[in-house]
Amino acid sequence: MRALKLILICLPVFVAALASAAPPPADPAVAETLKEAFDLLDKNRFGEAAKSFQQADEQAGGSCGPCLLGLSRAYVGLRKPAKAADAARKAVDLLRTPELLGQAWNQLGFALMSHSKPDLAGAEEAFRKAVEAAAGGQVASIANVARYNLADVLWRQKKYAESESAAREALIAEPTGPASLNARIVLCQARTDGAPVAPPEVVYEDAACPKEGLRIFEKKAQATSGESVVVRPEKLFGRPPVYDEGARMSNLRGTVVVEAVIDEEGCIQNPRVCKSVHPTLDLATLDAVRRWVFRPAELDGKPVKVYYTLTVSFTMSRSGAK
Repeated sequence: MRALKLILICLPVFVAALASAAPPPADPAVAETLKEAFDLLDKNRFGEAAKSFQQADEQAGGSCGPCLLGLSRAYVGLRKPAKAADAARKAVDLLRTPELLGQAWNQLGFALMSHSKPDLAGAEEAFRKAVEAAAGGQVASIANVARYNLADVLWRQKKYAESESAAREALIAEPTGPASLNARIVLCQARTDGAPVAPPEVVYEDAACPKEGLRIFEKKAQATSGESVVVRPEKLFGRPPVYDEGARMSNLRGTVVVEAVIDEEGCIQNPRVCKSVHPTLDLATLDAVRRWVFRPAELDGKPVKVYYTLTVSFTMSRSGAK
């Protein structure tokens, strides 16, 4: 895949199913064993947790949905995705509450993606069912984690429009929730990959840098911004440009300055070089910057589109650029 694959490696690609309190089993012995198993799971003692979940399921006669859900999570921790998927499938057949059923489907999708050869289509189906199941529950964050996971697996399948839509739904439903950061990142990557790529002669532009580092995009908002509270955008994610061996050998150094639009969703639009160092470094900077993701600027508490100045310094250090 393209360089975007490196970005995905840096992400916590999938968020594991959220823990929520299951209805206590009728048998006190099962309840006690289950509690011990979840305590072990929280401590990342996956092998011991797996044995305890299996014991609890045996005590319940092999029909304990929460036991199998926990067992699936333990198997993921033990890097046994096939067993994790099998346990999650069995849990799906036994669980009925929206929250737990949503977790089970989400866990199944997670397990299918944890395999050395991920089952993308199977994971997509599982995450769709997780969203559908959890949407009727009282814990909205479970459905939202599944929405993010769905957006991510759609992006991996190059279904960019669908990925963008799912990620946007996750952000709208929970702008600051546990999956919001990753949803925003996937949203911007899907938008970038789904958009036509401009030819190099259009992408590269050398021009004078603006005096202001931040300018409100809309003229109407700009006219009133002096009396309003403006919050600057905050970088959430972005790899530095590639400082290739040719640039090192040529001892190319300096600071490239780019002006770009950061829109209401925190995605980069129309980056242009306004202070050039060398075409090689300029284009490397543009290629990196267009994938950066920000928490958008705000005007009076509402996201706004802004012009923003970004700087990237190329040095002879090991990292090369920052």
